[in-house]
Amino acid sequence: MLKVFNRQPKHDCLHRRDSESQDSDGLLPVPSSGSPPLKPSALYRPSRDTRVAVRVHVLCTIVYVGATLWMAFHMNKTTSVVNADEFCIHHISQYSPVVRDVKPNWHMQLFNGSFLHQSVYRQSAGPEVDAAWDALGINYRSVVVPEAEAERTGLRHDQVKISQEYGGGFPANVEGLHHLHCLDLLRKTLYWNYDYYLAQKQGAFVNSEYIVRVHATHCLDTIRQVLMCNPDVGVLGQVWWQPDSEPEPMPFVDFNTKHRCRDYKAIRQWAEEHQLPPETEVDMERFYQRPKAGDTVLGEIP
Repeated sequence: MLKVFNRQPKHDCLHRRDSESQDSDGLLPVPSSGSPPLKPSALYRPSRDTRVAVRVHVLCTIVYVGATLWMAFHMNKTTSVVNADEFCIHHISQYSPVVRDVKPNWHMQLFNGSFLHQSVYRQSAGPEVDAAWDALGINYRSVVVPEAEAERTGLRHDQVKISQEYGGGFPANVEGLHHLHCLDLLRKTLYWNYDYYLAQKQGAFVNSEYIVRVHATHCLDTIRQVLMCNPDVGVLGQVWWQPDSEPEPMPFVDFNTKHRCRDYKAIRQWAEEHQLPPETEVDMERFYQRPKAGDTVLGEIP
């Protein structure tokens, strides 16, 4: 009796085997009779396309990392950019020793654009106004650009050089100071100032009136080009004003505007400290290196 009740029916065993066989069909292939059994590694071997994709991904990663490292090294080596101010200067300025040595120190500055209230720079000709303009560094002597920096600064190898006896390098002038020199000359040639400076026979006025005129128009056009190269895109608002003679207020342009400026005083100080010695302190016949064969010698003043 016990043996009868413990024995499972044959049809139940067959049903279980059929169910297990159906489950296995969806997971693993069943080898045919006589075929060698499949190894587990063969079941998960990546396809050829997968291997190619992995290799391409690895190669792209290597190239990206290498390019990033190269750019970081190259930027640090050539521009030494360490902050936003220096990046801006390297981006918008021709390289010179001033860019290398003088921080821009950008700052907000309110322009004195008063229409009627004059600053010292607007006064009529005289010792006081001359001293104010001269203090801006407009008459500083040339500085020296080292020979190793000449090409980067924009100088040609066959331009005027200082002899090795006096340290070598290229004599050059800071352009910003020259622009102010030009503006000062235009001030001196204003019709209400001209006779005063002509009578002094100093500076530009030691020359003939023709040369003074050429000098002044050279300065005029230089300033024009500078202003067009660096146009100020700020705006001039308007204010209301009402003179006693008018019954109603009228609009008038407000020239007192804010600007983001570089540190001119620092540039002027650098130019002052790097001036060449006065001509009276050197032998001018030996100061310059004479041009060599093949150097450019112009037939007229450029």
